[in-house]
Amino acid sequence: MKTASIRMASILLAALTVLPCAVSCGGNSDGDSPAVTDNIPGTNTVEDSAAVEAADPDDRTQVRDSLPEGLDFDGRVFSIYCGNADLNRMYYAGPDEETGDVVDDAVYKRNLSVSERLNISLRSDGISKDWNEVASAILPLVMAGDTTYDLFMGEQAGIAQLITENCFVNAYSLEHLDFEKPWWNNVYMDEVSIGRDSRYFLVGDFFLDILHWTRTVFFNKRLYTDYYDSPDALYTEVLDGKWTMARMAELAKSVYVDMNNDGVTDPGDQLGYVAYSHNSSVDPFIYGTDIAYTKRDADGYLTLTMMSDDAVALAEWLCDFFHQPGSYYGFTSDAELQQAFIDGNVLFLGKSNLGSAQALRDMKDDFGILPYPKFDEEQDGYRSLVHDATMLGAVSAASANLDMAGAVLEALNAETYRSVTHVWYETALKIKYSRDDISSQMIDLIHGSATTNFIYVYNYALNGIGLLYRSLVGKNNADYASAVAQNEAAAQEKLEELIEVFRENT
Repeated sequence: MKTASIRMASILLAALTVLPCAVSCGGNSDGDSPAVTDNIPGTNTVEDSAAVEAADPDDRTQVRDSLPEGLDFDGRVFSIYCGNADLNRMYYAGPDEETGDVVDDAVYKRNLSVSERLNISLRSDGISKDWNEVASAILPLVMAGDTTYDLFMGEQAGIAQLITENCFVNAYSLEHLDFEKPWWNNVYMDEVSIGRDSRYFLVGDFFLDILHWTRTVFFNKRLYTDYYDSPDALYTEVLDGKWTMARMAELAKSVYVDMNNDGVTDPGDQLGYVAYSHNSSVDPFIYGTDIAYTKRDADGYLTLTMMSDDAVALAEWLCDFFHQPGSYYGFTSDAELQQAFIDGNVLFLGKSNLGSAQALRDMKDDFGILPYPKFDEEQDGYRSLVHDATMLGAVSAASANLDMAGAVLEALNAETYRSVTHVWYETALKIKYSRDDISSQMIDLIHGSATTNFIYVYNYALNGIGLLYRSLVGKNNADYASAVAQNEAAAQEKLEELIEVFRENT
């Protein structure tokens, strides 16, 4: 058992070193990064440094940040606009005092720690807005020079529309941000950027709902064991790089049983794969591949590259998979979908994310967590799409606190990484992270591969090109080439307009 555990850990380590979507890929677009020092908040001695070096390398609390000692911002207020009141309460503002809930208390202590360390007052306002209202709510504030908010947080699909409006500050211009650190997701931030010298949207551990919205596949361990093997065997396939779309389709199809003998796939059957509608259920398969839909030039500007043999093959696989016996996506709500999985007659749960585990707490059968499968075994690592309902952060161009914005954001992300993220794992996922070695490796892999895709983020500015596969699957029409021929030219024109406006405004 010990040998197997060591081997599994070694495989994961090797996988993470080559993952194209690793959390931190180092530096900014110019290859420059702030100097790294050896300080942890509250420690700055040789003895402390030696103790840290000897500590458990997996202990997040021992990971240093590079903020200098003695930063003091004279009690000034750093104010955050969060476009979701519920998320704001859970992850950002937190409670006014400790409540006994471990996540609440971790968020409270993080905010208190950062406030005391930098001598600031944190304020976070939850202002619930639908994704398509975010841009129209933020834009007037910035255009009027309103200094109320220093950081805007809004749903990705909405806030991304402001990229051309001069609403936000280029993060590369802010002092104290250290993108070499593991609490920043550089691949994600690079993917949503236009131009190699700009970074307007921030993604890191502080933006905790990124974890909540990271797409995952849940599977029924009992059902898998009844038909195949120990669930550990499926985990091993993942770590060995053999968890592919073809493998998932094979497993899902083979467990199907027409239990009500009506000759059609429906909720009365034993099912291999379920989802609520085909729409957003399709997306994590598309962007879990390494298929390139854009190409960047030396300056970081993009052109569309929608056509490829792999893209055509993906459309065929998606139509086959979503319409094969045992796949069902006709549920009318997430609650109905999740209940079907909880009832125990479904192998794979689609349209789910890490946060969905909270809805499965009453499930009698044990469930496992997997990343979305690779396109094929040749794909270099897994990619875990983050749903576009997630919150992106951007520093307001009207902020009166730009001198301290970088330090505050660095401290918030670092302290979340050290003291909040693992607590969220252990409660929201209903898994004791430190005891369940294999599940914790799956979660690390999913967290470490969380990413997005440019055409997915800016879909609504690109004539809908980022959601092209959805309609193909809905119609069960795999003619991807014709769909691209009808849509790519208009999308490319929109992309060029987007880039031109961006260049004029920056």
